[in-house]
Amino acid sequence: MSFFEDLLLEFFRTFIFDNLKWVGIGVKRFFYLGKKPISEIKKENWNTRIGFIVFFLLILFIVYLAN
Repeated sequence: MSFFEDLLLEFFRTFIFDNLKWVGIGVKRFFYLGKKPISEIKKENWNTRIGFIVFFLLILFIVYLAN
């Protein structure tokens, strides 16, 4: 692979990872009903995993609606 392909793949990998983390933080913030500040939620584990699960469920929901 060329240098630019590697650079592009790494950019998207980082971009997606960071966005999944923020989606997880948003879901946890909604779950806590705003009682915990975002600075504390950022330090907790599982933010990226929760974001991935939400993203996966959203894709499944879109596929379900398309059928």
